Amino acid sequence: MPKSRKSIPAKTKALLQQEINSCCPICDDTSVDHFEVHHIDENPENNLLDNLLLLCPICHSKITKGDIQTIEVTHIKNYLSIKNKNKGAQTMSNTININGGIVSNSTLANTITAETIIYKAKSKPKIEYADNAIGRNAEMKNYIKHLIDRYNEYKENELGKGKMNYSTIYSAIKKEFRASTFQIPQVQFPLLYSYIQKRIDNTILGKINKSKGIRNYSKFEELNNK
Repeated sequence: MPKSRKSIPAKTKALLQQEINSCCPICDDTSVDHFEVHHIDENPENNLLDNLLLLCPICHSKITKGDIQTIEVTHIKNYLSIKNKNKGAQTMSNTININGGIVSNSTLANTITAETIIYKAKSKPKIEYADNAIGRNAEMKNYIKHLIDRYNEYKENELGKGKMNYSTIYSAIKKEFRASTFQIPQVQFPLLYSYIQKRIDNTILGKINKSKGIRNYSKFEELNNK
C-alpha cells in the first residue's frame, strides 16, 4: 500500500528556502516560487527537516528519474547543513590604514589578519595566516589550489582566454565565506572544497565529464597520497 503524502508546514518550507538562500542548490535557478520539496529518503510521510530539500522542478525531476543519485542529494544536504551551522562564525573583515614601516618580527606584523590593508610605506609587511587558517596547513592549501586551478581551467575552456577572469573564483569564495580563501578556518575546509567542487561540476565541461563518468578532480586523500 503506497504511503500517504503529508502536508508540509509553511514554517518548514520557509526554513528550506532559507537553507538554500532561495537558489536551487544543484543548478542555481532562482525561480523559487515554482520550487518543489524533495523527500531524500523517498518517504512522503517523513517531513523531518533533515529529510527535505527544496529544488527547482527540473532538478527534482532528474532525481526522481535517477539522473541524479541519492548519494549526491545527501551530499548537497550535508553541505547546506554544515554551511548554515557555521553562519555567524566567519572571520570579521577589517580595513587598516598603515602609514609607516613595520618591523618584520613585531607583534603587529606577526598577528595581523585583516581582509583589506591600505599600506603607504615603501615596503609591505608579510601578511601571516591566522593560526587556524587553511593557509597554515600545506595539504589543505594545496588541495584548494588544485580545485581552483581545475575550475579556472574549465572556465577558460568555456569562455576563452580573452574573456577569462582568474580572480572571479576567489571573489566568489570571499563573498560566500566572508574571508579570503586561505584565511578561512580549517574547520570549514570540507565546506570550502565542497563549494568549489560544486562550481567545477556545474561548468559546461564539468557536466559533460559527469555525464560520461569522467571525474573532474582528485579527492583530497588521493592528492596527498601521491
